[in-house]
Amino acid sequence: MYSRTRSAVCLGMEGREVFVETDISRGLPGIGVVGLASTMVMESRERIKSAIMNSGYDYPKGRITVNLTPASLRKNSSCLDLPIAIGILASEGDIRLRVAEDWGIIGELALDGRVLGVEGALPMMLHMKDKGLKGIIVPEANRLEAALAGGNIFAVSSLRECANLVCADPDKAASDPDMKVLLASAEDLPSDFIDTAIFPEDTVTGDADFADIIGQENAKRAVVIAAAGRHGLLMVGSPGCGKTMIAGRMAGVMPAMTEREILETAIVRSVAGRGDDSVRFKNIRPFRAPHHTIGRAGLIGGGMYPVPGEITLAHNGVLFLDEICEFNKDTIESLRVPIEEKKITHFRKGEAYTFPCNFQIVMAANPCPCGYLGDKDRECTCSQADIDRYRRKLSGPILDRIDMHINMEKVAYEDLSEAKRGMTTAEMRAQVSGALEFAKRNGRVGFNSDMKAHDLEMYCSLGHKEKIFMNRAYDAFAMSPRAYSRTLKVARTIADLAESTLIRTEHLAEALNYRLQE
Repeated sequence: MYSRTRSAVCLGMEGREVFVETDISRGLPGIGVVGLASTMVMESRERIKSAIMNSGYDYPKGRITVNLTPASLRKNSSCLDLPIAIGILASEGDIRLRVAEDWGIIGELALDGRVLGVEGALPMMLHMKDKGLKGIIVPEANRLEAALAGGNIFAVSSLRECANLVCADPDKAASDPDMKVLLASAEDLPSDFIDTAIFPEDTVTGDADFADIIGQENAKRAVVIAAAGRHGLLMVGSPGCGKTMIAGRMAGVMPAMTEREILETAIVRSVAGRGDDSVRFKNIRPFRAPHHTIGRAGLIGGGMYPVPGEITLAHNGVLFLDEICEFNKDTIESLRVPIEEKKITHFRKGEAYTFPCNFQIVMAANPCPCGYLGDKDRECTCSQADIDRYRRKLSGPILDRIDMHINMEKVAYEDLSEAKRGMTTAEMRAQVSGALEFAKRNGRVGFNSDMKAHDLEMYCSLGHKEKIFMNRAYDAFAMSPRAYSRTLKVARTIADLAESTLIRTEHLAEALNYRLQE
């Protein structure tokens, strides 16, 4: 007997619909899976057999054929276990055929019939919602993602619960006392999900504040400008001057995420296998700080079936590359396109996997291998050849893509002893919010670093005096067209912080100062 159920798989960041066709015919007992299934899917045959039998159902005695369509789409996910099992039960007559294919089903099966969580559930649910299905069935472990997706999505914990639900009316299932499954809703999300988080996850605690950083007021000013316009920031200074502390607090200065950013970030976390942790479903901007030994694939993603790299995990947040000159040069160079395009595409076996990576990049470096070049109190022990080799790790094209460069000096003892506390995180965040509000009132939405050529003409036009100033600077410092446009964007952000409609000479001078310190 023939049956058909509907499911989905995740390719990159997108869900793709999959039809699971099942046919039981006469022949030697066994199960065959066709339709460009990976080893992971082929191994599901034994899991499904044990799950069906341990759930109290009879396993068919005939020949079972499972076809996964479209056949041209590669299937590499354990999420097809549950729909295949439901298809077998429907073909055997344990579930009504006419209702089985009205549901979208995803889930991995354990040998005892339990339904386990899967990676990438959120994009799959969103894709199936667009197909207008009667209802969607997902694992209990993916309940938070279901609540975020919204709609007629049910969470189940066992194969038998799923089979009972498929035979029920989804409009009545949630209120039926005999049903153990529950309709996922926004009430499942953490109570503070919609709150604005102040500090980055996994790096600093809620007590961390920019006020803890004594001195370095110039660096804090640069952080405000970088956060207000999402400009890349490179900090150079001797060990212990506060570079890492500043980077770790930067996400707290950034504006609250929009609903779209929240959903995008949740999708990234889901695909990366982080969707089952309630902490990950709060309105927290990601903060990623990979070690300098990370490889190219770990940073930008990849693999036979591409997975997100650190640049994608930092989407809508901060990517902090500490000791940037210790990274492999090829690894650093791989950032050229992602910084510019805000996305990365991997091609594998005829398929294009595109991952978003619109992050706030922050780099930190010592001025030389020993770290004390230019230090007032300690002598540098590096040879000129060592210094040149060290600095060559950052090529011209990479430096050209980083909008702001700042040199940081060691904090004086007098400042430490007097415990001078400068700007706090709340004050800096208020400045960033004020700049974005000013830009919005003047017809601009988004960050200044994302402005295109026509936006520059409209919002970054210069007066006669300013044009003469930039003409001289362009020639004197041998600027590239990219460096020129990025300088205008930073100047526009500085003008926004000053609530100035026009970009003035002082704004351009400060912006140029941030580009000429490398």
